[in-house]
Parts: sequence; structure tokens; C-alpha cells
Amino acid sequence: MARSAQIKLNDVATSRVNNLNFIRFIAALMVIVSHCYSVVLGGDAGSYLLQLTGDRLSPGGVSVGIFFLFGGFLIARSCEHYPEPKKFFSARVGRLFPELIFVVILTTFVLGPIFSTLSPVEYFTNPQTYKYLLNGALIMVHQLPGVFTNNPSGDVVNAALWTLPVEFICYILCFISYKLTKFDKKKFLLLSVPVFILAAVYYVKFSPFQLSVVRAVLLFYLGVLIWVLRDRVIISPILGLASIALWFVMVFRGIDNLAMLTVFPVACFYLAYGMGNHFSKFGTKFELSYGIYLWAFPIQQALVLYFPSWHPYTNALVAALLATFGAFVNHYVVTEPLRKYLKERRQKAHKEQKSSKE
Repeated sequence: MARSAQIKLNDVATSRVNNLNFIRFIAALMVIVSHCYSVVLGGDAGSYLLQLTGDRLSPGGVSVGIFFLFGGFLIARSCEHYPEPKKFFSARVGRLFPELIFVVILTTFVLGPIFSTLSPVEYFTNPQTYKYLLNGALIMVHQLPGVFTNNPSGDVVNAALWTLPVEFICYILCFISYKLTKFDKKKFLLLSVPVFILAAVYYVKFSPFQLSVVRAVLLFYLGVLIWVLRDRVIISPILGLASIALWFVMVFRGIDNLAMLTVFPVACFYLAYGMGNHFSKFGTKFELSYGIYLWAFPIQQALVLYFPSWHPYTNALVAALLATFGAFVNHYVVTEPLRKYLKERRQKAHKEQKSSKE
């Protein structure tokens, strides 16, 4: 049921009745669509949006913006829920690393030797093979020996991983800012002065990659700021729909940088919290967006290796299906067993603590 009246974000910020999982799922699929052009046609190829904005903004850039915006909002909430460093970072590590390490290991020891032009002996005796495992520690290594070397977009195995170290640094900065300000409005805004300077520099000509990184960090900050000011943030259909329309107008008029930092957050929070519970049950059992994001690019590279004549959208469609399957594998092999193990461990610790007091 849609919400017809305006509401304060604070009234729904901790509610499970939202469309966040569905939005992130769509965002993960948009990353696949965004990459399909360059993967199939080569590094200079791009979507209509990328061409329209002079290489500044792609569907993938919009998706990364969604992930970082809501990431900032939810991580800020997590700071207040887990104010102790050990609990906070345990929660963040448990969310970010298990699936990443699983995908990196399978990519290195299963996909790598299958798609490499080297023999198994050459592949497994090459030091570069084992350097790729550093991705599991957020140290970016983009190549595996002999893998995807003749692909149109080059031999990058998983281009999407660049966002993860940026995201983790944002986690650290968010927690530090919480400890310094306790998210007091005045103190937080004062601490935000360097971010405002970064936002000003944002309009200096960056390379496309630098712009992507800076925009992601700024949107993460805006997500944190929205959490801090949530009791003053109004969500309404009129404001939300107007923001969506204005975003398209601004992008088509070439002011996409400003659009992404102004009306984009307003539109996103309206779609997530202002449209009722249309998709609130989506992803309650299976949160697939992260797994899709991790699997998609190497799958797209593998598909173009064997089916180079496919249309980019065919590549995207098949990759989306296979990446979704990979996300389910992640869930059943990694996420769910880990969740059960941690739950049993907490219950055991609680029982031991209770018995020691008796």
C-alpha cells in the first residue's frame, strides 16, 4: 500500500516496511547492463547515458550511487546500534568479507584455470595467480595469468571490486565521525567541513574513474547526513516524484553532477521509504544484490570469450541469470551457514554467561 501523505523519515527509518532490498537488487542488475557495452564491444563503448553525460555518468554509476547512499544511511544506523568498535567492525566484516573471499577463491582456483590460455601447470605455478587472492583483503589485483587476455575490454577479471575498499574506508570514517560527534547535528556538520570542500572540488574536471570514486564517497556522506537529520527529513509523494522528474531533466541538460548530489538522494529515499510496502518482502529470505554484484563481471567476461558475437543485451541477460544463481550459491554455501553458526555461538555464550551468574 502506497503512502499518500508526507511523513518524517524518522518515523520509518528503522522499519522493515521499505523497498531497499528491491532497489539494491535492481541496482545490481543495472551494473550488469552498464558493463555489457564495454565488455562486448570494447573499453570505449558505452551506454546512451554515458554518451549523453560525456563519460561522467553510466547506469553503473547510478547503481553505485544507490549502494553508497543507502550504505551511508544504514552504516550510520549501525554505528548507533553497535557503539563499541569490536561489535561494529565484526558486523561489517561479517557482511562484507565472507562472500567476497568465497568469490575470489572460486575465481582463482576454478574459473581461472578454465578460462586461462596457460596450461594448468603454468597457471598454478605463476605467482600472479596467488596475488589475485589479495582481493579478499581489499587489495586490488585485477589480472589472473592468461585469463581474458584477448577480450575486447581487456584482461580485467572483476572490474566491479574497486568499490569495496572505498566502501570499507567509508565505514571507518563513519564510525570515527560517530565517536567524535555522537551524531550530534551541530558537531557533525562542523566535522563535515572537509566534505564540503571535497564537494566543491567535485566540479573540477576529474577523470571518469576519479569522478566515480568522489561521487560515491559524497553520496555515502549524504546517506550519513540524512540519518543524522532524519527527524527533519520529510518524505512526500509530491517532493519524491518531482525529484525523479527533475533528475532526468538535469541529466539530459548536462548537469548530472549536481543532479546526483541534490535531487538523486531525495528521489531514492522516496522510492525506498515513501511508496509503502509494495516490495517490502522482497529479499527478506535471500539478499542477493551483493552476490550478484560480486559474480557479474567475471561471468560477463567469460560469456564474451565464448560468445563474442552476442549482442550486449544478450550478454547482460544471460549474465544476470547466472550471477543470480551465483548469489544463491553464496547464500546457501556462505551466508546462511555463517548466520546459523554465529547465532548458535551467541546462544551458547548467553547460556554460559547466565549459568555463571547462578
